[in-house]
Amino acid sequence: MLANIKQNIFESTAYKNFRAVLSSAFHYLHKKFLWGMFRKIDEKFFKFLFVGFLNTLVSYMLYAFFITIGLIPNLALFFQYILGVLWNFKTTGVIVFKNHNNKLIFKFIGTYIITFFINSVLLNILAVQIELNEYLSQALLVLPVALLSFLLFKFWVFKE
Repeated sequence: MLANIKQNIFESTAYKNFRAVLSSAFHYLHKKFLWGMFRKIDEKFFKFLFVGFLNTLVSYMLYAFFITIGLIPNLALFFQYILGVLWNFKTTGVIVFKNHNNKLIFKFIGTYIITFFINSVLLNILAVQIELNEYLSQALLVLPVALLSFLLFKFWVFKE
């Protein structure tokens, strides 16, 4: 039953129109926005940044929530990663890499494990050893970890 609902959604005119509008918006922003300033950036990376921005916003709010309720930074990061993986798999796979293969979830999770440990070590250095604020520490790590994630997704998980 769930498979039929999913199939009906993906085959619906509304969904196809939504994807076409989203694709046109990405293409316009990539090629024309700010006089084509983003043209030299790989279009997949541009989409990844857009999708990643939305995913990161939600993830960072989760991290801040867990810190606020009293969890230590690495435990807050751990729970934030767990909650974000499945959502991010679908948004990244479908919107950025146009890939619906659910079998890639294990490589995707592997990427998250790799980036989690790298993020965790760097967070520990900034927040514990350097004693930088926990919120600022994670905020500083968002972009470098995102770039590492994109490279792993592009060349390992969703490689063409």
